[in-house]
Amino acid sequence: MFINLYILSLVLGAVLLVVALFFTGKRVDADDQTRAHDDTTRPSQVGQLDGVAGGDFVVRTIRSRRFWTFFVSFFGMTGLVLDGLDLMEPTVAFLVAIGIGAVAGAGASAAVRIGSS
Repeated sequence: MFINLYILSLVLGAVLLVVALFFTGKRVDADDQTRAHDDTTRPSQVGQLDGVAGGDFVVRTIRSRRFWTFFVSFFGMTGLVLDGLDLMEPTVAFLVAIGIGAVAGAGASAAVRIGSS
């Protein structure tokens, strides 16, 4: 049912990944606006990860090019596998693909923020 959408998403995700790898010269992503601590010797507060804590995590994640690259790629790949191989009903496969894409995009965005802080 959504096979063409999944194929388009997978191709678009691959194009975005190639562009991000080879044609990005400077840092302009919303992820890159993460501010460093004022005092680098001070540890994080208990229960918070460096670079991920804060109320604007969701907004920064949604604005992130990295999030959308991983979201589109994993959405297309998951949907193509689940719907293309008839492992699930098309509607359920669509919802699962959206969830997997969102988790993969947010995870990649958070991993880069944590690694860069």
